[in-house]
Amino acid sequence: MHALGVLQTPRGSPVARQGARATPAPLRPVATKRSNAAPGGAHSAAGSSSLVLRAAASAGPTSSSAPVQAPNTVVDDFATDQRPVILFDGVCNLCNGGVNFMLQADPTGIYRIAALQSPAGRRLLARCGRSPDDISSIVLVERDRCHIRSEAILRIGAGLAMPLPALAALGFPFPLPFRDGVYDLVANNRYSFFGRTDVCRLQDKGKFEARFIVN
Repeated sequence: MHALGVLQTPRGSPVARQGARATPAPLRPVATKRSNAAPGGAHSAAGSSSLVLRAAASAGPTSSSAPVQAPNTVVDDFATDQRPVILFDGVCNLCNGGVNFMLQADPTGIYRIAALQSPAGRRLLARCGRSPDDISSIVLVERDRCHIRSEAILRIGAGLAMPLPALAALGFPFPLPFRDGVYDLVANNRYSFFGRTDVCRLQDKGKFEARFIVN
């Protein structure tokens, strides 16, 4: 069992820390007609589960091929580390089990981890144009885009050890509304089906400690 950094939280209320760093100015989410190829070469259907992130323009339109500029904020989580960040519900038993499984299936450390309720998680939600209090979905945050719901699950699986990329490749061809419908059925009932903890998992004190972002 991993030693965990935890944050006490009353049931039914989102977790927020006092004294957390200022929330960065959000990048503007721009819906795309077709998402880029998923890790491992798989392609996904178009839909709202993937958003391209662009800095809000101060003058004139920006070319779709122009590089994304990093936001001018106190904290840029991709300034020195380009690895994607997985945002998960830190009080959900199912989500915590999934994080444990993912860590074991990611021996090279492709992904970083942060609880949605942590200061880092809230900051990254804002970066994706989502409410800092929104814990309704897993989120995969990359430097220039973010993915939610089934798209996030499949893209994460595509980057892990075999046979998960093969299984993810089988899931991508299904229509996005169908995939997200299945995801929502589980996600909306995750506490009823799998329960929840009274503390929020913020970090791991074991060998995976460096993989977690808290502040």
